[in-house]
Amino acid sequence: MKGKVGSYLAFCLLLSVAYFYWDQLNEKFQLTYAHRSLTDVQGNEQFKNVMVYKNGFSTGGVQMQVSADIVSKKNGRELAEYFSQFVEVETIKTEDSKAVTAVADRVYNGNGVLLQSYDEIKNDDRLYLVAPGLLFVWPFVKLGHRVYLTPKESPLDKPVILESLTESPRTFHVHNFFTNEEADELTRRILEIDDEHNKLQQSHVGHQNGKKLVSPHRTSENAFDQVSATAVTIRKRVFEVLSIEKYQDDMCDGLQLLRYKQKQAYIAHTDYFDKHTTSEWNWDPSTGGSNRFATMFMYLSNVTRGGQTVFPEAPMPEGIPDEYNHPADVADYQARGLELFDKDSWEYDMVKKCSTRLAAYPRKTHAVLFYSQKPNGELDPMSLHGGCPVLDGTKWGANLWVWNKRRYGLDDAGTTNSKFSVVFQNPTQHTVEVFWSSTLMTTLDPGNKKLYQTYNDHKWTIKSKSGRVLLEFAGKAEDGDTQTVVIPVDSFKDEL
Repeated sequence: MKGKVGSYLAFCLLLSVAYFYWDQLNEKFQLTYAHRSLTDVQGNEQFKNVMVYKNGFSTGGVQMQVSADIVSKKNGRELAEYFSQFVEVETIKTEDSKAVTAVADRVYNGNGVLLQSYDEIKNDDRLYLVAPGLLFVWPFVKLGHRVYLTPKESPLDKPVILESLTESPRTFHVHNFFTNEEADELTRRILEIDDEHNKLQQSHVGHQNGKKLVSPHRTSENAFDQVSATAVTIRKRVFEVLSIEKYQDDMCDGLQLLRYKQKQAYIAHTDYFDKHTTSEWNWDPSTGGSNRFATMFMYLSNVTRGGQTVFPEAPMPEGIPDEYNHPADVADYQARGLELFDKDSWEYDMVKKCSTRLAAYPRKTHAVLFYSQKPNGELDPMSLHGGCPVLDGTKWGANLWVWNKRRYGLDDAGTTNSKFSVVFQNPTQHTVEVFWSSTLMTTLDPGNKKLYQTYNDHKWTIKSKSGRVLLEFAGKAEDGDTQTVVIPVDSFKDEL
């Protein structure tokens, strides 16, 4: 009798558990059935075949057949949560700097569209899961892969085309992004802006709200257009192309307008700021901070020779179309560089890299898009790039830096009460290099000195010509209006 009662109670308990968890069990059973019947029900409108990827990835996707019975009533966030069961979703790092997995809160299709329902999923779609705190990153897919976009802010009656060039760095050739008329209007704006802070002048390398620091390794001229209708429209268009749902003025710098005359160039650099630039700001997006996320560089003119955007860490990809590849007269190109520059100069070093490494050639109304961050928010050193010397003609360009969230310089950071001067002195017998953040500011010959304006906790680094760090400096205004940093004389004793 006791055995029968025990069996009866166990049966009742099992029924209770099954009733309580019925929805979850039913979904799992249906999911298992849907996966097993992948080849049996193709063409059935109740099922859609998809590949699900991590944000920005082109490999490692999971092939699935999605059942309408399971997900038809889910909204966009619930769809992202559902797909997160099958793909490892990376999110921002914890305080111990370890990457963690998470549940995505957004899912995009291969056209960069944020999906809100099952009905928006198409058969054979590629889906990309994005975790909270991160932005969608366009996947590479393959060389020459094209996505056709129709931004609301576009003046053209044809789509913007995003054409994949390289996976690392993540670069794209952008067609139909702006018109001849817009290019001419921005070129005209370069010459007419007369505001003291934004007018055409030697390009600087400092923060927008800080002192404009110039470098002998950036010889171009620039201006900033903050207000014209064309500039505002293009800024909004860039956000649309990046599939950022809402334009936010505080997530981008002003539209930078550039002129490179013959012999002018910009040495290889990153658009993002070093993670240790200042202590009062989190510059590391992978831990929830803010930094430059992506750059759209627009060519406002053709250039007779030179003026490419070069990515020296990457080769030209095999199979790239001839129209994008280096011309056959590389020897003539480099010979022209030797006519203009000393063979040991940084400019001629760039000429060589510009004719052998990954480079985008200037063509009016064309643009190049590249990311400064990886899909998980890590800063990408492969995005190192430079403005190649113009060998003949004049290059007119414009670019927009988009941040992953509210940008630096809009709050209390960099205010005037944190400003002071620093003098770097080199009493050694060796030439040294002076860096602000990751930007080479100048070279100091033996016995020379150089004064700069700086701010609290801004990081300066002195290196030998071989790249060895000799000292680092990050001062405070409270320590004096003018501070002196002397390179130790014995810094090179190990090299003697």
